[in-house]
Amino acid sequence: MKKFLFALLMLLAGTNYGRAQQKLRLNQIGWQANTTLYNFLTGKLHDQYVHRDSVLSEALDHNSLNTYQQNCRERYIQLLGKLPQKTPLNAQITGTIQQDGYHIEKVVYQSFPNHHVTANLYVPDGKGKFPGVLFFCGHESTAKATLTYQQTAILFAKHGFIVLSIDPISQAERYQLTDAEGQPTTHGGTTGHTLLASNSNLVGTSVVAYQLWDNECGLDYLCSLKNVDTTRLGCLGNSGGGTQTAYFIPYDARIKVASICSYTTRRERTLELLGPQDGCQWLPGESKAGLDISDYAIMFAPKPLLILAGRYGFVDFNGVKDVYRELKDVYTKMHQGDKVKLFAYDDGHGIQIPKQEAAVQWFRRWLYNDNAPVKEGYLPTLSEKELNVTKTGQVNATYKGEENIQDRNLRLADSWKQHREDLWKQLSQKEYRAMLRSVTNIQNTHSPVDVENNGSFEKDGYLIEKLLLRKAGAPPMPCFLASPKDVRNQRLIIYLSDKGKNEIINNDSLLKRHYRKGDALLLADLRGMGETADAAAFNNTKYFNKEYRNAMLAMFTAEALPVQRAEDIFTLLDYSKTNASLKKLFIDVNASGIAAEPALIAASLDSRINKVQCIDSVKSFYDLLHHPTMKDQYSYVIAGVLQYFDLPDLEAFINKHK
Repeated sequence: MKKFLFALLMLLAGTNYGRAQQKLRLNQIGWQANTTLYNFLTGKLHDQYVHRDSVLSEALDHNSLNTYQQNCRERYIQLLGKLPQKTPLNAQITGTIQQDGYHIEKVVYQSFPNHHVTANLYVPDGKGKFPGVLFFCGHESTAKATLTYQQTAILFAKHGFIVLSIDPISQAERYQLTDAEGQPTTHGGTTGHTLLASNSNLVGTSVVAYQLWDNECGLDYLCSLKNVDTTRLGCLGNSGGGTQTAYFIPYDARIKVASICSYTTRRERTLELLGPQDGCQWLPGESKAGLDISDYAIMFAPKPLLILAGRYGFVDFNGVKDVYRELKDVYTKMHQGDKVKLFAYDDGHGIQIPKQEAAVQWFRRWLYNDNAPVKEGYLPTLSEKELNVTKTGQVNATYKGEENIQDRNLRLADSWKQHREDLWKQLSQKEYRAMLRSVTNIQNTHSPVDVENNGSFEKDGYLIEKLLLRKAGAPPMPCFLASPKDVRNQRLIIYLSDKGKNEIINNDSLLKRHYRKGDALLLADLRGMGETADAAAFNNTKYFNKEYRNAMLAMFTAEALPVQRAEDIFTLLDYSKTNASLKKLFIDVNASGIAAEPALIAASLDSRINKVQCIDSVKSFYDLLHHPTMKDQYSYVIAGVLQYFDLPDLEAFINKHK
């Protein structure tokens, strides 16, 4: 009996293995398919940064660094998008804590109406005007109350600086996505930043821009204080605060000295080692614009800049050294080589005591003309609750009518609603299509399609050919062409599913239904779907997106995934017109999930598509704005899209020109 059961189990196992092998043989790609899109995108990113390096090298060789800086600044300002208008800060001090040699003021101000920013102001004892310093916090949930951030601010205050330490959005007292009681609905600032970034990108802005604006208004507040010397201003930050520093120093000329800690390295190297980070770490289109992390420091040159780094942190130290060598070349060319310095310590990520001491010494060197070493003694710190500015610990719970980032993004989207409608109603088909191409950066080229035939099989009345389509400038696309046997083709239906073509080919009822109608089927895996879908291991779940790294890389290169996938659909159309049995057929497109948006874009731009049907997908970009914690948002995002069209606008345009 045992032998019989064992034999039966082996038979069943063999049968299941055989079935698995049969499904595996449906795949076309012989290499590690799930890296295909990633390799394609990193190749494009690399080319963009190689071009950037050549432009900088030429500027160094031809003494044209001023032009290089100006061009970088113009591109940077364009990427930032339109910032809020300056309005009254309505600053308040909600409490004061006296400490040994300094006091702390609990400050709140508004960076735009009803959007509150919490901060602690560290003020030295004594009279006279003091240099002012902005301190930008990293991603710790406690933000301004983080131990090393308090120590840094205190050490600066004890050495004659007034320091404003600012809570970033989605941290400390400023969580944006909260429940009815004002408590956070997401865990950690990196998740909150990313979910807010996808919403912000839809309306042409970013978390980078929102944080920069909070900090700009913080500098305005600092400059309004009578005891601050507005001719001696600086800023520094650690980790995510280092990011904020890098983006801030080329923006506001009032900053005279700066230090960036645990951030500065090569962008491409960071993406290779760590993948894309959270939504406050980058701007859409950055690599296309030729902006590396070091370019923000180059724009600041030749003002004094100190790079702080840990040799054993997760920020690649080889990249740190590369950036420093590049900055040293720039500053030396400007005859100011002593104004840039790298301080590296044998520790990890963060602004530990040796880095704090180096930062204070650097600022005293340039703002006090004093280069004496700084040594840090015992610095007593306070609890987060003691440093809180608001009564409840959250701005959303404290201030009635608080406008958070999500609210403002919705307001911006609504302000363009009539404009979006006017575009598809008033522009001609040619004009509207030109607008779509401009907004999306889409490449609608009708270049030759190379077809690799990998054999065929029969199923449910169909002869199914296994094809691999190649076109210049695009990754290979695996497809099935299903031609009904003994039935004359009536139409061609292109099926696109984010679950992949294999799921469709295994749907017997669907195949039989189409066979009875005489439909030819072209089933394709758009890039990053089906065979080429990215592995889950490379996409941190905290970012709420199963293809986060590829979506971010696409955004970096200024060609979002929905746009690239629409280009794949053009390839399918081009192929169909070169196939003798297909070229005269009407073409319908059935798309589901995240494949639906590319289908709408393609149908709006290409009259070869007769009809498009979309299911199981978002109906409008407003779905993302109203539900910021929805999964896979970046699979739909195109930067700035809601200034020009929403998905219903595309549907209306398609119907108008049928």
